[in-house]
Amino acid sequence: MDKVVEFIKKNKVKVAGALIMIAAFVILLIINLHVDYTSDDFRYRFIYDTPGNPLPTTKKISSFWDVIISMINHWKLCNGRVVAHGLLQMVMPFGKLFFRIFNSLVYVSLGFLIYKHSVYGKKSNLSLLVLVYIGMWFFLPQFGLSVMWASGAANYLWCAAIMLSFMLPYRMYAANGADSVKDSWKSAVLMGLFGLFAGCTNENTGGGVVLICTLFILFYKIKGFKIPKWSWIGVITAVCGVVLLLAAPGNYRIDSKASFAEILIRFKDVIAKTETLAFWLFVIIAVVLILALLDKSRHTKLGINWLVPLIYFVGSVAMISVLAFAAMRPERTWFTAIVLLIVIAGWLYSEIKFSDVKPYIITASKLGLTAVFTIVFLISFNKELSAVKSTYDQIKPGLEAIEQAVENGENEVEIPLVTPSDSKYDPYNGALYAGDSPTLWVNAWMEKYYGIEKITGVK
Repeated sequence: MDKVVEFIKKNKVKVAGALIMIAAFVILLIINLHVDYTSDDFRYRFIYDTPGNPLPTTKKISSFWDVIISMINHWKLCNGRVVAHGLLQMVMPFGKLFFRIFNSLVYVSLGFLIYKHSVYGKKSNLSLLVLVYIGMWFFLPQFGLSVMWASGAANYLWCAAIMLSFMLPYRMYAANGADSVKDSWKSAVLMGLFGLFAGCTNENTGGGVVLICTLFILFYKIKGFKIPKWSWIGVITAVCGVVLLLAAPGNYRIDSKASFAEILIRFKDVIAKTETLAFWLFVIIAVVLILALLDKSRHTKLGINWLVPLIYFVGSVAMISVLAFAAMRPERTWFTAIVLLIVIAGWLYSEIKFSDVKPYIITASKLGLTAVFTIVFLISFNKELSAVKSTYDQIKPGLEAIEQAVENGENEVEIPLVTPSDSKYDPYNGALYAGDSPTLWVNAWMEKYYGIEKITGVK
């Protein structure tokens, strides 16, 4: 016991940081436990062999090789997001509880990655770590569809974590040069592999990753750093990932061609949605930027380090701007761009020192700010969890009816139709669930998933 106490005393900051992440994990797991599969989730439990209803030959994923075959078919028939859906298909065979735990871990990991991108090369900042998770809760777009919905989480939450993981060595090298990341062939091979994955994530984000990493290499050149081989190899393979993603024959089932006038209209829509999604985040960035500029104790007022948040900003703007060329622009496609804006806010917050002010005033101010936002978060979480639970309470009887029918060997089952809440944290608010027609594609895939011949939704 004494050794534990001594360890905690010596590693207070690390222990506190771990407790913050554990709390974030528990919070997300609680809400995850009140969400079930819906929409495409049932489809991705099987080898992808048709864009329509399941075929008599469609079979469940049972091996890694099945995932490879499935993603080759997916690339040909649906789209090139083989990294997201391939990872989803590797996770789903382990069951719903495993998915919920894994998803919660990825969420915590994304928050930690945002934090590391913000503070790397600086002192630990526990208040920032708390604020990052609170910022994710409030600002991540369509939270239910991008974090809670299994298929959406794979496409947005998990892919964002992959991209920030890939970009972290670039950020580390920008802070400490060769002292942070060794320029070895092992590093080059690993970065080459992750670059391929990061580039092949989403249509509007892969190119943004390439741009950000390229700008970091230019940053190294400006600072006089040696350009490590892993940095340009990572960019090259990320470009290959983007090409793999965009070249998928399945992409062409959706026609995104438009006239110049139509693109202008789309661009106006992109600006309007960006304002809706990120207005308060831009306000926060402006406030912390002003505070950082007013901080007379800093010595890099307009120094080269200001290029770091600028790199993330350019990448975010690029990821948003290209959406004007997309036929469909759901809010969740802003996910990674918003994540980069949170990184910028975090970077600016971590730059505020005010060393000429008494330390206890700064500490008290940070604690007070963190406490206020934590209270606001807890109020919001309690409200939104109630909304998600209200939908889950409608779904649960149907799940129990299906499980009972399977146990009794019955071929048909009726389940209650669902009226989801209007909460952005509710995945059923946007993702299609079972309807009153057994021929509906969602019903068809649910039937295949549970091994029931007919599932009908009833009022």
